Amino acid sequence: MKDTEIGDRLRNRNHWWRTERSWESEDESLREAAQAPFDYRPGVLDDIEPGGLYTLSGPRRIGKSLELRRAIAALIERGVPGRNIVYCSCDDFSLQDLRRMFRVGESITRSGQGTKWWFIDEVTSVGRGWSSVIKDLRDDTPLRRDAVILTGSNSRELRDATKNFAGRRGPAAGRSDRLLMPIPFRDFCRLIGGLDSLPDIPPIRPSDMMSRRAREATGELSFWASDLVDAWELYLRCGGFPRAVGDFLCNGDVTPGFAQDLWDVVRGEAIRATSLGDADLLNLLARIAQGMCSPFNATSVAKDVGLGSHHSVNDRINDLMFAFQIWKCHQIDRSGKPNTNSQRKVYFADPLIARIPSERHGGYEPPDVSKLSEQQLGLALVRAEAGGRADAFVAGDEVMYERTTTSEIDFVGGAIGVPFESKYVERNWRGESRALAARYGRGVVATRNILDTDGDVWAVPASVVVWLLGS
Repeated sequence: MKDTEIGDRLRNRNHWWRTERSWESEDESLREAAQAPFDYRPGVLDDIEPGGLYTLSGPRRIGKSLELRRAIAALIERGVPGRNIVYCSCDDFSLQDLRRMFRVGESITRSGQGTKWWFIDEVTSVGRGWSSVIKDLRDDTPLRRDAVILTGSNSRELRDATKNFAGRRGPAAGRSDRLLMPIPFRDFCRLIGGLDSLPDIPPIRPSDMMSRRAREATGELSFWASDLVDAWELYLRCGGFPRAVGDFLCNGDVTPGFAQDLWDVVRGEAIRATSLGDADLLNLLARIAQGMCSPFNATSVAKDVGLGSHHSVNDRINDLMFAFQIWKCHQIDRSGKPNTNSQRKVYFADPLIARIPSERHGGYEPPDVSKLSEQQLGLALVRAEAGGRADAFVAGDEVMYERTTTSEIDFVGGAIGVPFESKYVERNWRGESRALAARYGRGVVATRNILDTDGDVWAVPASVVVWLLGS
C-alpha cells in the first residue's frame, strides 16, 4: 500500500480532524449505537492515560471498534485536540503498511502539539511480527511518549506480544491488557426491561457465595425469582453479543443475518488455518455442543467428524479458543492446579455460538438449556475471578472441574473457594448435593428455581447465582 493510499484512508476515517464537534453524527459505529434499542457502555477504556500502551481483546462482532470511538469522543470532550488522535483499522495491512502508517499519520497531524493518541483496530490481522513493529517504534521514535491502544480478535497473537511489550507499557503497566466479552447477565436484565425494581446489591465474589451477605441477598432476590428465571432462559437463547440483544429487543429473537455473521467469524477467522469444509465444521461445533458438560474425547470426535486424528481436533479447538469462541475447563489435580494431561471440558463463550449448527441446518437439535446453564455459570465464575484480565479466557487455571471416585463436581478451584454444581432442576436436588457434601462439606447447587440455604450445601437458582456474581 502506497503512502498516499494510507494517507487517504486516515483522512477518510478520522472525521474529527475536520471538525471536533459534529463528527460523531458522521461516524457509522456511533450512529448505529445511538439508534440501538438500548445503551450499553462497558467502559473498558475509560481510564486510559497519556503515554500508556494498551491492548483490547475480544471476539469479533463484540464492539471493540465502538469502544475505540467512544474513547476518542471522551478524549475530545476532555479537551484533547482532534488532530492529536489517530485511528486506523489494520484489516488488510501488511507489516510494512503498519510501520508506514505511523509515519504517515505523524506527518499528516504534525501541527498537533502534545501527546498523540493512536487507536489501532484489529492489529492482530496484520499477522506475525506486528508486535515487533510496535516495539521498535516504541523504542526509537516519539511513539514512546504517545498513548497506543491496540485491539485484536486473536488472543494467541496478543499473548505472544507480551514479551515485546515488556517495559514499554508506560503508566499502563500492570493494567494495560483489557478484555471485552458478551454482555453479562446482570446487564442483560437491565437492558431488556421489566426488571427495573431489582434491588441494588453489589456483586458477590465466588468465594463469598455462601456468606451471610449471600444468604441475605438470595433471600431478597427470591421475590423476583420467576422473573429472573424467565430472563435467564432468554439469555440462554440469544446470548450477550450486543447486536443479538438488540435483535431480540426489536424482533423477539436473533435475526438470521447476525447468526450468519457469527458463522462467518467461526468459519473465516477461527478456522482460517485449515481446509475444513462447512459440513465438517458444523459437525465439530455440534459435537462440542452435545458433549460440553462432559470431558472432551478428541479421538472419538476425530472419528465422528472426519478430522483424521485427535491432533487435528485439538488444533481446531485451540483455534476456536484463541478466537474467543470457546473456553476450556481443565480437570483439577491433587495440588489444585490444572491437569493438562487429562481430558478437559469444552464450552462455548456465548449461547448463540452454541446455536450455530441448529441455525444453519435443521438436522441439528438446539443445545439443551441445562447444558447452556452450566456453560454460562462456569463462564460467569471465570469472569468474576478474572477481574477483566485479558489472559483469563485462555489460561484455564482458576475454574476447573473435579473427578471424585463416584462422580464429578462441575466447578472448583482455590480462587473461587466455594465448589459449584450445575443441576438445572425443579425438584429432587439433594441427590445432586452428595458429592459436594462428601468432598468439601459445603457447596452451591445451581438449580432452575429451587432456593434452599438452610444446610451446608445450598440450592440457588442459576439465574440468581450469576446475577449476584455480576460478571
